[in-house]
Amino acid sequence: MPAVPALSTLPRDALIARVLASSAPVIVIEASAGMGKSMLLRQIARRLGQPIHIGETAPGLSEPGTIILWDIPPGSRPAALPEPFLLGDGRIILAKRPETELPSLVRARAYGHSSVLATQDLLFTSDELTAHFEPDEAEKIMRETGGWPLLVSRWRRSPEDEPATELFLALELLPALDASALVELHALLNGTPVHPRHLERLSPFAGRSGGGQPQLAVEAIRQPLSGALRSVMSKRLDIPAEAKAIGEAYAARGDMTEAIITFQRAGFFDQALRIFTAARGEFFLYLHGPAAFDEVLAGFPHPFAMHSEIIVLSLALQALKRGDISLARRLLTERFGDSANELSVVFSPRSAFSREFRAFRLLMMIYEDVHFTDDLLELVFALLPEFPAEAHLLRGSFYNCVLEFYMRRRRLAEAEEIALHARYHYEQARVPMLTFYISLHQVIMRLMMGDALNARKYAADADRCLTRAAFESANDSRLLRLLHACIDYEGGRPEPLTQFLSLELDEFAHGEIWPSLIEFALQYGSQAFSEHFSTMAALAFLDRWRIYQIRNRQYRMLIEIREIAILQNGNRWQEAAERLGAIPSRINRAWMLSAGEELVRLADRDEISLALIWLRHLVYEMPTKAELEDLLGAMLVNLHLTERQRIAVEIWLAYACKRQRNLSKAQTQLQKTFEKAARLGSLAPLTEERIFLAELIEHRRIGELLDAASSIRPVLRRLRESALPAVSLPTSHPLSRRETRILMMICEGAANKFIAKALGLSEATVKFHLGNVYRKLGCRKRREAIDAARALGMVK
Repeated sequence: MPAVPALSTLPRDALIARVLASSAPVIVIEASAGMGKSMLLRQIARRLGQPIHIGETAPGLSEPGTIILWDIPPGSRPAALPEPFLLGDGRIILAKRPETELPSLVRARAYGHSSVLATQDLLFTSDELTAHFEPDEAEKIMRETGGWPLLVSRWRRSPEDEPATELFLALELLPALDASALVELHALLNGTPVHPRHLERLSPFAGRSGGGQPQLAVEAIRQPLSGALRSVMSKRLDIPAEAKAIGEAYAARGDMTEAIITFQRAGFFDQALRIFTAARGEFFLYLHGPAAFDEVLAGFPHPFAMHSEIIVLSLALQALKRGDISLARRLLTERFGDSANELSVVFSPRSAFSREFRAFRLLMMIYEDVHFTDDLLELVFALLPEFPAEAHLLRGSFYNCVLEFYMRRRRLAEAEEIALHARYHYEQARVPMLTFYISLHQVIMRLMMGDALNARKYAADADRCLTRAAFESANDSRLLRLLHACIDYEGGRPEPLTQFLSLELDEFAHGEIWPSLIEFALQYGSQAFSEHFSTMAALAFLDRWRIYQIRNRQYRMLIEIREIAILQNGNRWQEAAERLGAIPSRINRAWMLSAGEELVRLADRDEISLALIWLRHLVYEMPTKAELEDLLGAMLVNLHLTERQRIAVEIWLAYACKRQRNLSKAQTQLQKTFEKAARLGSLAPLTEERIFLAELIEHRRIGELLDAASSIRPVLRRLRESALPAVSLPTSHPLSRRETRILMMICEGAANKFIAKALGLSEATVKFHLGNVYRKLGCRKRREAIDAARALGMVK
């Protein structure tokens, strides 16, 4: 192979032959700087033995048959081509940049007397490079330069040359691009879609991908090109007219975030607000993501923001998403006055507030301690007719808010219908992130129903919606991971949930959380910690939530009830009873024992939860009490119970029937409950009641009946694999029920006098039972009995 020439002087023989073979009188080499126009012209000059004319004035026609060579300097305003060239009486080869206008060239093109070599024609080909380099090296040069003459000439140079390349791009290539082209180039560098029709105007930076979409032609130039583009854009943004043109170009291609930020940096806040409003205002978050939403809102000065309803509502939404309800209320008060937080005024038929404000105020109620009555619901529904049928975002959000309240009131059939309405409108609005939220609600509803199988289907749909969103949202991904973990927990796998809550609790608790989701985090999380770690770990988990939600009354009640349930699960019944009796509520021990039909009519979520925890305690404390079966039956008739709660009550009823020696009813009830759990794919509601279920399953007749049913047998197997029945005392030292209760109470630190009063016994009788406990456990004193109980797993 002959000696390899310098890369900057590689002969372009094939290209020169193509130029000289053209019959056009006017041959134009038109390309940006760095594409080798002058180098090609010099090689043609050497081939022809002709000089090159350089300057603004067109050269004159010389001898017949002679080809004129003209290199037009950048920034020139050249004179028109002489008439002979336009008429085909002479030949000229000229080189110029695309932005250099040459008078009369249009005529030559119109007459068919001109031929143009553009950027793509000047790129080196693989064949050209292979003619002078080894194949592997030629391939590498082509891969790293794309055949761009500038990069070919600089190939193998040190990294220190990169600033020179950046400066060349900033001074020679990019200034020729208008605002629209710069914006398209910015999109190209960011990897966002660029329409193929822009391919030519982005030359030489863009090429075509396998799918025909424009992409950066040479990855090696990304870094200097990015720096050069930043430099050029920064200078243009200092010029008001240029900044406005760039902002409009971003808006024209749909890059609303960049358009708004551009106008804000240039001080054009009215234009920024116009674009923000056109981008659907407070719904901007769901279309462009939390990062863009935060950046856009931060760009509006506070005084300007406070004069705009749409910005204030967006700032309030931002506060809600961060879990700061008090800031949201303060923003509304500052902009709209104190009445903005008076719901009776906001939703009055004569309300002076806009429909957009009232729609937002409805959303905000989800995060507040609002008791959502039927009267308030009626006022809220009066807002719906104000939204046109095609206002899909407003209508979808209305239904989304109402959905949360129906779920909170346990009106799940209505909630299902409302969810379908919300989903329809969000799909019509083409906002996948909002459709994602509806799918999450549907997951939660199915979990409330104890329906793990369908919950998993809705979770898969939520996955698809989140994938279709045009941005990433860490908090929403975290919500979905939590619900997947909850579904696993419901199916009998608590490990993913304990892992999630151990690693991600802080981030989860400080973000946006719906009340219905907090309920699941509290219940499932505390239960999982209790089963996998200890009672103390579960209580510590709930204490952390108490800190997170210190200002929210509805969550405090949920936390207190869960703490009592965890104490009960840990066989700390006396401590649980003390906590239960200290809760200020009309629902107390006396009310429960005389409630009767009142249990059927309970509708408030917290009152139902409190009644259930009292029932659980009564079942453990006095399972043989005659009235207990009626109380449990009344609770089961309550239409506001979730299916999970209903399963628990059914287990308590079976336990009470067994204790009252009604084995037939206990068997029938438990069989129905197990069949339901098998059909729904839910194991967790059963394992959560292991403290009652263990005794039922261990009973020979009941256990045999359950084992005989093919649909129930897999559930039993999984229960036993998950440590059901609970660890019991050695058969050689069985304790009676009363002895077991007394052992549990001394483990809680109760004195003999307290135990006697609580159980209605004399202190002498308590001492007698304690003696039996010591004898059966092989102990001599209180401390040893407590250690034995812990070793046997009776307390945690």
